[in-house]
Amino acid sequence: MKHARPLPPAPSVKFQQGTVRQHAFKALDAEVFTKVWAENAALTEHSTQALHSVGVLRQWTEGQVVLSRGQSTSTALLLVKGRLRVSVTTPEGEEQLLRWMLPGEISGLSSVFAETTYPADLVTVGTTQVLHIERTRLIDLITRDPAVAVDLLRILGLRINQLLDTLADQTMHSLEQRVWAALERIAKFNSVAVPDGVMLRVSQSDLAQAASASRQRVNQQLRQLQEQGLIRLGYRNIVLLRPSAP
Repeated sequence: MKHARPLPPAPSVKFQQGTVRQHAFKALDAEVFTKVWAENAALTEHSTQALHSVGVLRQWTEGQVVLSRGQSTSTALLLVKGRLRVSVTTPEGEEQLLRWMLPGEISGLSSVFAETTYPADLVTVGTTQVLHIERTRLIDLITRDPAVAVDLLRILGLRINQLLDTLADQTMHSLEQRVWAALERIAKFNSVAVPDGVMLRVSQSDLAQAASASRQRVNQQLRQLQEQGLIRLGYRNIVLLRPSAP
């Protein structure tokens, strides 16, 4: 059984004249960073196999709504292939991106165990395979297999910590800080290494939703970060630049 490893430190920034990035950013390896995040957020191989034995695999196409915020559900969802976009819609009708689900992650546990509605919108990104596990079968499984129960508790704990991190980011008064915090979160699960840094596969619209700000204001902030030499803007991607060698 594999054990979750601690995540490496995220890049840190001081937003002042002569911006300084801490040493941690120089050692950031995007492929390892993303791999470690996925392993921490994913179930063990034992739990995954056990869930496959009681679940039903379904295939979804691009842009389909798997679950909607406020929808009643008695099914936990294990992502097998593809990605799922997790978001909420504000009272003003604006979408706020929370995160993406990666293969190996499970969602809906709190709704299934507490018998409550689902708290977000879950939309497919590309062709997606999802294992659907009904509540009665899930309860029976964890009753018979304590190792699966402990693993699911670990996932729920991770989700709580993730929620608190997101709430903490949103309380930041500076848009500059919120934008950078959103970039750090995205780097954990949706980035790849490039020669001069770490490339985040995200549009400015998605980033604006993650930072709880308008696209125009976030675009202005990104331009400033680019002028400071912190990032490079591309088409539907943003590169966090490594500091130049002294």
